[in-house]
Amino acid sequence: MKKFNSLLIVFVVALSGTNVIAQKYTEGDKTLSFLAGEKLINIEYNYDNMMVGKKTEEEYKAGKIADFNTKVPGKGEKWAKKWVENRENVYEPMFEELINKIMAKAKMDVKLGTNQTEAKYTLYVHTTLTEPGFTIPMVMKVNPYCNFEFSWIENSTKNVAAKGELKKVAGVVMADNEWEFDPANRIKECYAKAGKVVGKSLEKSLKPKK
Repeated sequence: MKKFNSLLIVFVVALSGTNVIAQKYTEGDKTLSFLAGEKLINIEYNYDNMMVGKKTEEEYKAGKIADFNTKVPGKGEKWAKKWVENRENVYEPMFEELINKIMAKAKMDVKLGTNQTEAKYTLYVHTTLTEPGFTIPMVMKVNPYCNFEFSWIENSTKNVAAKGELKKVAGVVMADNEWEFDPANRIKECYAKAGKVVGKSLEKSLKPKK
């Protein structure tokens, strides 16, 4: 019974530890007032020097490739290809979808997305850490979470108008049967939540003053 209770405590701590989203601005105008009146905002994504758990991304990928290939030859390379492709195909569209949903709901005439060449500002989304999470059936589960840095750049001058961060943005999906091979279904929820937080911040900044 003692062993069971200890495992239960670890399980609860593991879950609760990734539920807090701490947003703060570290530079520039945290009100984002410079975005008032903008109709287009460009978005670019960056994954340079990203940590995966406590490892560099290169270390993490090398370990996973070797592990998968010992089970099924070639499976590691397939996993690595999808690991990168999920960014453009899954995570980034989810981030943009949630921001634009909030803008539409607030009836704001502004669009955010990649390749907005006419935009005055670009939102640089730098994923600095991805925790893929893990599960031990019937014992313990740690949900994926991500840390992000956001920089608002004026395109003509390349000046940083504002910079902020979000930490431990967790992804939780019920009834995910692809956990072991591909946690993308959960990781994309990290980007969805980040999109919601950034969208709400934008809503306040872009809303016309009464």
